[in-house]
Amino acid sequence: MAIGEQGEGVGKGRSGRMRPAGARRGGGVAARTALSPQARWERLVMRRPGLALPRLQRIIERESEPPFQALLGAFFILERWGRGPELQRELERALNRAHQQRLREESSELSEALGRLHYQRGDYVQACNAWSEALELTGDATRWACLARIGLAQLCFALGDWARGGRMLDQAERHYPQLTQDAYLRAKIGLNRAVSLRATQSPQAAMARLEKARAAAREAGHLDYQAEAMWHHARCARDTAAAAEALALATQAESLARRCRYRWLQAQVLLLMSELLSGAEAVAPAEQALALGEALQSRAVQALAHGRLGQLMAEQGQLGPSWHHQQQRQRLEATLALLGQTELPARLEQLARFDAEPPQEEAPVASRHEAAAQAQALLQTIERMSQSTDEAERAGMLADALEGARRLVARLG
Repeated sequence: MAIGEQGEGVGKGRSGRMRPAGARRGGGVAARTALSPQARWERLVMRRPGLALPRLQRIIERESEPPFQALLGAFFILERWGRGPELQRELERALNRAHQQRLREESSELSEALGRLHYQRGDYVQACNAWSEALELTGDATRWACLARIGLAQLCFALGDWARGGRMLDQAERHYPQLTQDAYLRAKIGLNRAVSLRATQSPQAAMARLEKARAAAREAGHLDYQAEAMWHHARCARDTAAAAEALALATQAESLARRCRYRWLQAQVLLLMSELLSGAEAVAPAEQALALGEALQSRAVQALAHGRLGQLMAEQGQLGPSWHHQQQRQRLEATLALLGQTELPARLEQLARFDAEPPQEEAPVASRHEAAAQAQALLQTIERMSQSTDEAERAGMLADALEGARRLVARLG
């Protein structure tokens, strides 16, 4: 995302890209000076999207061939608001133009953005194709290569291939030299790491990573990812049977997501709230989540919402509505399963060249951080066990500690 407007010290290059004089290509946000017009625009898009969007839309509307960066900036905003598909045709036309002009970097950046659009909708094969094209067109050290690898990691996680997804994140971190200065991408990687840790290790192991991701999101001024970190925190609390804490965190996350207009996250948090509530109270959040899923054209969100509503209707003895929702859930899940079990795994296998294991002596720092987080979670469990006077609770903690120790031994070999 690198947005500028003529008349504010920003030049227009041969490609239609708008950039300040002297801005370096490929480095993304962090490679530019903080006080440049470009950097001011990027900060505005991140922190004040409602102010930036009308200006970007004016640029797009007045040009027969809108500048690539104006399109990408507008898409960055509309994507979060659940309106990304509004720009799909414009982005595809811009990508064709970049291909015709043999602008590899611009083509890569546009392909990466289209990958995000396809992924949110549940079109996983198209997302995989777009992200792999982004990697093929650019060097490893660019910001959009880092973003494309994060996207491919998310696809691997969706298929349950946690090991390959983790390696994709390792490479996203390893190859992007500006990562330490790019708080937005550190937050994005941190959130995905936390998802992986929660699924493969424990909620406790995910917590340390979530705190770092939330701190990076605050540094970037990106409220969306702060809200997302809060949602993941709520899920971890639910997993540890802290239902009251989970509901409080989910309520805060939903409020912040609504304020940001981050509709995908709002739908996910509403589903969590419905799960934490019961009876009639649980119905409204699930219905709101379904409406958001339909507006987003997200098959995954719709399937989850239909499943929850089917369960709630059955509990209330409303068998007709329950049957309808379960049928809709099965239809959507079948579509997602077909995409996930046929073409997509084969496409991911073709990306082996982007999934090389690092040499042993270059093992990623992230793996050491994860081992440290795992050890810290184990220590916290033991400390709580030493303070507990409830025998049943102590027995449960002992089982958790033993399992955590086994995982740590397996990781360290």
